[in-house]
Amino acid sequence: MTGALTGSRHLLRLVLRRDRVRLPLWLVGLGGTIAWSALAVPTVYDTPAKVAGYAATVGASPVSHLMSGRQPGIDTIGGITANEISQVAQLGVCLMVLFLVVRHTRAEEESGRAELLRSTVLGRHAATLAALGYAVTAAVAIGALTTGTMLAAGLDATGSVAYGVGLAFLGTCYAAVALVAAQVSGSARGALGIGGSLVALGYLARGVGAMQDNALVWLSPFGWAQSMNAFGDERWWPVLLLAAATAGLLAAAARLTARRDFGSGLVQPRPGHPRASNRLGTPLGLTVRLQRGTVLGWSVGMFLLGLVYGAVLPTVPDLLASNPDIADYIGAGGAAEDAVTDAFLRYILLFMAVASTGYAVSSVLRMRSEEEAGRSENVLATATPRGRWLAATVLTSAAGTLLVLVLAGVGLAIGRGLAGGGWSGSVALVGEQVTYAPAALVVAAVAVAAVGLAPRLALVAWAVVAFVGLQVMLGAILRLPDVVNGLSPFWHLPGVPEDDLVVRPALVELLVAGALVALGHWGYRRRDLDNA
Repeated sequence: MTGALTGSRHLLRLVLRRDRVRLPLWLVGLGGTIAWSALAVPTVYDTPAKVAGYAATVGASPVSHLMSGRQPGIDTIGGITANEISQVAQLGVCLMVLFLVVRHTRAEEESGRAELLRSTVLGRHAATLAALGYAVTAAVAIGALTTGTMLAAGLDATGSVAYGVGLAFLGTCYAAVALVAAQVSGSARGALGIGGSLVALGYLARGVGAMQDNALVWLSPFGWAQSMNAFGDERWWPVLLLAAATAGLLAAAARLTARRDFGSGLVQPRPGHPRASNRLGTPLGLTVRLQRGTVLGWSVGMFLLGLVYGAVLPTVPDLLASNPDIADYIGAGGAAEDAVTDAFLRYILLFMAVASTGYAVSSVLRMRSEEEAGRSENVLATATPRGRWLAATVLTSAAGTLLVLVLAGVGLAIGRGLAGGGWSGSVALVGEQVTYAPAALVVAAVAVAAVGLAPRLALVAWAVVAFVGLQVMLGAILRLPDVVNGLSPFWHLPGVPEDDLVVRPALVELLVAGALVALGHWGYRRRDLDNA
């Protein structure tokens, strides 16, 4: 007989050992982005006039309230810093703990590895406790890094600590949400979908409540964390709300763990149709069916993101009037107002194009996850050639990437029109968004080559996504040399609408993408399947 928590300490050590690379990447990537933003803000808003201008424009903007809430102390450099980093810091820490918890709970059961561990001296709740301890450690580390960076930037100590504590507790709360989602769903993908939906729901509830300045913010953990009033009149009691919600969710997760069958979720998958569609008899039809949820989720998300950014576009002149240094941030310092507005639009188009590469890479790497789970072997045991199976994934990923970009552009056009920016040029705006598709396809092709040649290193494709994001967002500020900028496919494309459209770079990049896909095809046909 063993206790319910027996082996938790040893299992936590195993989790840390397995994620000895993954966890530092999360901390460096997310923590580094937060640190860069926190250190950059005081240098941009370095005069009382700029701080006042920010408070008068961004601090009163409904779009800012939707995206970052009503940040206290917005008329101070500390409040501006907190407002600027909130989107990345809060959403980043929630998504981090969600991925980490699901990876070491539901995904382990789905793969069968958890059953092997449970055959040893291991309690029923040991995996839950180990995953929770791991996620809390990561959230506390991000909170500590954020606080340390704010202190290094010379911000108020009490406000810095309050913000870091709220961030850590917010991450802990959503780690508990992820534990409940892992008990409800019978698959890792389903658990991530449930957890991600709850993160989005909490974020939107805080945003809508902040826009309307009503009590809706008190229904969201995001609102509780922000209600600590960092850099305003700090208060600590909202931490109790986060702690109470976390405790309740943990109790629910423990009860569900004890009552459900091991290896299955609380919600059982519904049975499929007795006869499959003829489309599922082809590699392309099966791939589209497997990835339709991913395409739908990314399409909706990018459309909403475009909608929000489109609503911001008409406010750009006022924002530039309050702080001309923003033009330097987007690489258009010293230009006329119209040129700076075009540069701002180019920056948004580039940002959403880089975000679309996240879909492209995740779509391609779905093939790798199918191989690891042994399902690709079942497909290839039939008369299906490897080349057709790979081609189906490539075509689905390419078409999905184009769809995501088109919907992002449509959202941008609709958002601009609804915000009073006019409807003329809406079709052109969608076309300008799509002009960045060749660069996104090159990044996807890198993932294809990695899957074909070195499947165990396929996750390096995410490092490419991180690099192109860094180059697009920070290249002008960091003054990266051309030899480094040139490694990003986005750097070679014309920066529409600021630059004239040139077809040759796009054609060259499409050829490069084709060559990388051919290389991946060559490797995939010759290597052994890897189910490790």
